[in-house]
Amino acid sequence: MLAYKTVSTIFLAWLCCVDALIVPSSVNYNRSSRSFSTSLHATASKTTHRRKNKGSKQTSQISVTTQEPWLADYSTSVRSQKKIQSVPSKLRGKNASPVQVAQAVLSTFLNIPSSECNAANVVCALTTSAKTLSRGKHVNNKLNTTSEDLQTALMQTIDILNLLVTDKRLTARQLCNAAWAIAKHVEYDASLFSRDKYILVKDSSKSYSTWDLSQQQMSGDGTDKHIDDVLNLIALRMVEHLEQTRDRRYRIKTGKRAQPGELSMLLWAYAAAKPRDCPPGWEQPRRIEQLSDTQNTNSDNDFDVVTFVQDGQKFPQESKYTANDSQHRSVTSRLFDAAAIAFCQGEGSAVIVSEKDNTLLKNCTWNELSNIAWSFATRGAYASKESEAVMTFIAKEATRRIRLTQSDGLSNEREILPRDCVQIAWALGMMESDNVSVGDAFVYLVDAINEYWITRSGRPSQPLKGWKCADLVQMATALAHGRLDNQSVLSAVYEEALRRLRSRNGLSISEISILLWSQARMHLTKNFGAEFAEFPSAASQALLQRMGRSSMKMPPQEGANVAWSLTALEQYDDDVINLLQKIFNTASSCEEGVIQLEHAHQLWQSYFLLSADCPEAVKHVPEEFTKYLEHKWNLEKSRCKKSSKKHQAISKTLDLMRVAHRNEYDEDVDVAIVLEENSAWTHTAASDFDIKNGRKVAVEFDGPHHFTVMASTGEQLSSIQRGIKINPRVLGHTVLKYRLLKLKGWTVVRIPYYEFDKIPQFASMEIQRYLQRALKTHDKIEFSGVDVSEYKAMPSSRTSRFD
Repeated sequence: MLAYKTVSTIFLAWLCCVDALIVPSSVNYNRSSRSFSTSLHATASKTTHRRKNKGSKQTSQISVTTQEPWLADYSTSVRSQKKIQSVPSKLRGKNASPVQVAQAVLSTFLNIPSSECNAANVVCALTTSAKTLSRGKHVNNKLNTTSEDLQTALMQTIDILNLLVTDKRLTARQLCNAAWAIAKHVEYDASLFSRDKYILVKDSSKSYSTWDLSQQQMSGDGTDKHIDDVLNLIALRMVEHLEQTRDRRYRIKTGKRAQPGELSMLLWAYAAAKPRDCPPGWEQPRRIEQLSDTQNTNSDNDFDVVTFVQDGQKFPQESKYTANDSQHRSVTSRLFDAAAIAFCQGEGSAVIVSEKDNTLLKNCTWNELSNIAWSFATRGAYASKESEAVMTFIAKEATRRIRLTQSDGLSNEREILPRDCVQIAWALGMMESDNVSVGDAFVYLVDAINEYWITRSGRPSQPLKGWKCADLVQMATALAHGRLDNQSVLSAVYEEALRRLRSRNGLSISEISILLWSQARMHLTKNFGAEFAEFPSAASQALLQRMGRSSMKMPPQEGANVAWSLTALEQYDDDVINLLQKIFNTASSCEEGVIQLEHAHQLWQSYFLLSADCPEAVKHVPEEFTKYLEHKWNLEKSRCKKSSKKHQAISKTLDLMRVAHRNEYDEDVDVAIVLEENSAWTHTAASDFDIKNGRKVAVEFDGPHHFTVMASTGEQLSSIQRGIKINPRVLGHTVLKYRLLKLKGWTVVRIPYYEFDKIPQFASMEIQRYLQRALKTHDKIEFSGVDVSEYKAMPSSRTSRFD
């Protein structure tokens, strides 16, 4: 036994000598998985041991390989995690700003040896920094930025994250958390990443030259490029994960998968960091232009470094330039589609009506449902049937839960938050504004909201008293964008907003301007109730008080919206006139030297109508500014336009009837007809549009998006049930267009869709009869020598597929 121990001791001593003489110099060893790895392009850290001899100062260096970077084991990672998470508490009470604390968090992480960290530590550092910034006040997007040191530390951390995501070291949950943290940093400081798309415009008197500024920023090597690369990579990894965790029938496989809360957080991150390019209902992004050549000639102006390209040439665009571009699907759009399939399990609307409880959608909380809806709307992710379907599913699920809560009479502790329901309604309204129909889901959801908060028995006289100002504004915006004429909800929203205006409680300048725009969009004049008659004046007075107290000017976006809205509502008192004068004074003396063209178009419409209806409001506007606005308006209206199919059908019928006309004429006139002064019938219309003393006739085909959508509750529904037909109301922007045309000498003839669409397109004679009555085209219409002019209207008791 003693001999055996002696042999073992000698063998171990020999082994130590061999280990001291022969040391591998560049081996990467994964301690967590107990296997060799060379996946990361980084060298393992080395420790130098110095051995000194008594009689010599010479030292020998021996390189000993330690843990591979970013692959620390669990216990080591936990120790690093505690160091990172303890930073905010250590700086508490030391008057450190959120930016300083966030920088300290990231610096602490970067100072920890890479061999003592793994992917969890990278994500922890980003999320802790993001939460610290979220507790502070948001930075002004135009004037301030975070510190340079914080940006540097953030970019270094994101570069490490990029390496780990490339090497597939993060779980689905970690990917979601990382994306959320990056989006929170971007939300705090907009200078980190270009989120809003603007097209810079250079006027060449007859056309526009354009340049995509956000694409130029992405082409550099700044923070935009770093953040865009890592977000695209995270999205790609999550698409792969979602596709791997479902079978061919789109059912979720058992095993590890992303949870509803994690997917909700992920979608929020991409919607916040990469929102839609175009505002709801717009065909192209916002356009800005230098106000005059004599202003802002400073050498460091952005316009001095922008290269313009002429119209007709292609300029760089992102793949998501339009929300409905199915040919160029960005990885972010693919992510939203994959998430939609995951939530609905690919089973269509049956997910809602079936008894299955294992779908991700039914397992979502109210907060998650509203966040998902908000994300799809903010991103404008409606380009696929999957993303369209998930929004319909969310609306139906929300309606079902409201009805269930109302019927069960649940206690106050489980009552639904207005914010969640209103946010879902807002998202559906955005879809309707983008010509993406969600069917009756939007109508039924608003009806459920109306019954739960407003008309339910036992509610107080102020049913929306518990709603926040943001809830009121978002609800009004939802109904305006969705064109939903639910008078019960609209009246309750504006009654509550009117109370808060009078008590000076809460509503900001931006919120007041949005409420005014929503009222004008729905054309809610004084004929619809006292609250609508009083709101424009009360809003103008409140805006003047807020501007007077803070000595501030109204921002350009709000100013243009308010001027357009007050003009559309045609309610002019002293406060309204005073406010309009201030708005035009601020716009004409633009200190920034640039103007958004859409604002210029709104201001011109307002100025042109006010100059006839209320000259006092615009008497001090400089002539140079009005000429500029008129030029921009004329240039916009002379652009190439595409006619709708119904417009083309009307034009073809007029050709058959030999009525001279022009399509898509000036001022966006659908069909323009010019009559000689003494003409009685339009079949004698002149082909020469330059004749003097001619009468101009504008034939306007008004499709569904020129009218409101009727609610399914209240007096209107009961009237329909009794067989009474109720036509939808014309929206404010359409009424404003008719006023403009009439002021310019046009006689407007409206062809509403709910009349024209009832005529079968193959019945050309019926279409001719209809146009004969509307336009007085001929004294009579003959077919084979027989007078067929008589037109028999559809009986009021008979319904068609359009009713």
